[in-house]
Amino acid sequence: MILVFFLTSFTFFVTGYHSAYYPKDFYLTFYIFYGCTILSTILLIFSTNFVSSLILFFLAVSSMILVDYSLTDYLTIRIWMYGAFLVALSERFKWPWNLIVTVPLAIVFTLLQGISAFLGENLLNSQFASIRADEQFLFAVILCLCCIFTSTLKMLCVEIDKADRQIGHLHGNITKLSEFNQSLQSYARTADEVATKKERYRISREIHDISGYIFTNIIALMDSTIITGCQNPEKTGETCLTARIQAQEGLQETRKALRALRTLGGEREKGLRAIYKIKGIFEETTGVAVNIESGNMPLSFGEEIDLILYRTVQEALTNALRHGHATKVCIDFRIEDSLICMYVLDNGSGTKDITKGIGLAGMEERINQINGQIEATNALEGGFKLTVRIPISDRRNA
Repeated sequence: MILVFFLTSFTFFVTGYHSAYYPKDFYLTFYIFYGCTILSTILLIFSTNFVSSLILFFLAVSSMILVDYSLTDYLTIRIWMYGAFLVALSERFKWPWNLIVTVPLAIVFTLLQGISAFLGENLLNSQFASIRADEQFLFAVILCLCCIFTSTLKMLCVEIDKADRQIGHLHGNITKLSEFNQSLQSYARTADEVATKKERYRISREIHDISGYIFTNIIALMDSTIITGCQNPEKTGETCLTARIQAQEGLQETRKALRALRTLGGEREKGLRAIYKIKGIFEETTGVAVNIESGNMPLSFGEEIDLILYRTVQEALTNALRHGHATKVCIDFRIEDSLICMYVLDNGSGTKDITKGIGLAGMEERINQINGQIEATNALEGGFKLTVRIPISDRRNA
C-alpha cells in the first residue's frame, strides 16, 4: 500500500509537471528529496533501533517538507506522499498507538501546507498559490481518515492473526482430546479384558487347589482301606463315609467355582454393551452428546462383527470431534433385508472434499473383509453422515 501511494504521488507529478516552464533545478530538487523520502520511509518500517528510527523519521519529514515547498498541488502529489508516510507509521506502531501517533501528525502536516507562504518567495516555482481554507480542511480530513483506516485495518489483521492462532491451538487441543479419548476407550476395554483374564486364572487355580486337595484325601482314604484288606468292617465303613463327605464337599466347591467362571464370561461387555460403554466414556471426556438407537438389533453378532462395529463407532466418534467439531452424534442400528445397517450422523461442520484418511480407510478395509459396504457423505441437514451395511444371512445360517 505504501509503494502504491508513493507511485500514485509520483504519477501525479510526472503528469502535472511536464512543462518546459520549470527550471532544471526544480526537477532535480524534487527527485532527490522525493527519493530520500521514499528510502527513509521504507527503512523506518524495518528499523528496530530507537535512535535510527528517530533519525529516519526526521529525515523523512524534512524531505517531504523540502519536496512540497516547491509544489502547488495540495490535494494530489502532497496528500498521497503524506498518506504513504502515515501508512508506514501505522505499520510501525501497534494498536492503538499507531492511531494516537498518526492522527496528530496528520494535523501537523496540514498546518505545514502554509510553510511556503511563511518562507516567502520560491525561486524553484514562481507559480505559488497558497492553500485555501476549504482545501486545508479537506486535506486534514483525508489524512485523518487514512490514519483511521490503516490503523483499524492493522488492528483487524492482528485480531485475525490472533484468532487463527487460537483456532490452531483449539484444533491441537481437540486432536489431543480425541486421541486421549480413544486411548481411554482402548484402556477401558483392555482393562476389562485383563481383569477378566486375571479372575479366570484365579478361579482356575482355586479349582486346581480344590480338586487336588479333595482327590488326594480320597486317594489316601482308599489306600488306607486297601492296606487293611477291609478286615474291619466298622473301620472300613467310617473310611468310606469320610471319603464320600470329602467328595461331596469337593463337588460343591468345584460347582461354585465353575458358576463364578461362567458368570465372569457372561459379564464381559461385547456387541452393543461394549458400544454403549465407549459412548459413556466419550460423553464424559468430551462433553459431546451421543444418542444410540439399537432398534431390532441383538446384543451380539459374534466376535468378528462385534469388533468391527466397535472399531467403526470408535473411529466415527473420534472423527466427529476432531474434524467436524460436532456437539451431538446420533448412531442408529437396525437390521434391514439381512443387512446390519449402522448410520452415524453428527451436527459438525462437514467437509467440502471427503478424502480417505487413515481412519476412514481402516474402517473401509475392515468392513470390506466381511463383504460389507461403507459410505461417507455430507448430510443434507448439515454435518457428516456415515453409512455402514454388513451382510448377516450367511453368518446366521452358519
